[in-house]
Amino acid sequence: MNPFLLEIITPERIAFSDQVEMVTAPSKAGVIGILHGHVPLFSRLVEGELKIAKKGKEFFLAIGGGFLEVTPQKVIVLVTSAYHADEINEQEVMQARKRAEEALAAKPTGAALLEAQSLFRRSTIAMKVLRRKRGGIPSSVS
Repeated sequence: MNPFLLEIITPERIAFSDQVEMVTAPSKAGVIGILHGHVPLFSRLVEGELKIAKKGKEFFLAIGGGFLEVTPQKVIVLVTSAYHADEINEQEVMQARKRAEEALAAKPTGAALLEAQSLFRRSTIAMKVLRRKRGGIPSSVS
């Protein structure tokens, strides 16, 4: 497969910038797969798991919502957050999930319900990425 440049950018940092063979990302319409030579595209992304294929290996990141743009030169992912498995503290994620479950059990409404659902969703995504193969993306590209 021909590689292409993938850049994953958050408000705080460049989470990833390197040549890759494929990327899949969670969009509002479903999972989008991008290979070299993909037609130009602009799509809204949702919280979820982003998968990168590079040199025969797969790497995973937990991402927040944002946008994906495919140009002839590169693919740019602009998201609210992006975390590699080695950046996620499993203990903190478990505690966040427990807090979310307790909050949801109290049957909140309005903004409290949305916040509890969001916390539960983020912790579920983080746990999914943690359970994937660790040691993925080298820290030198973080």
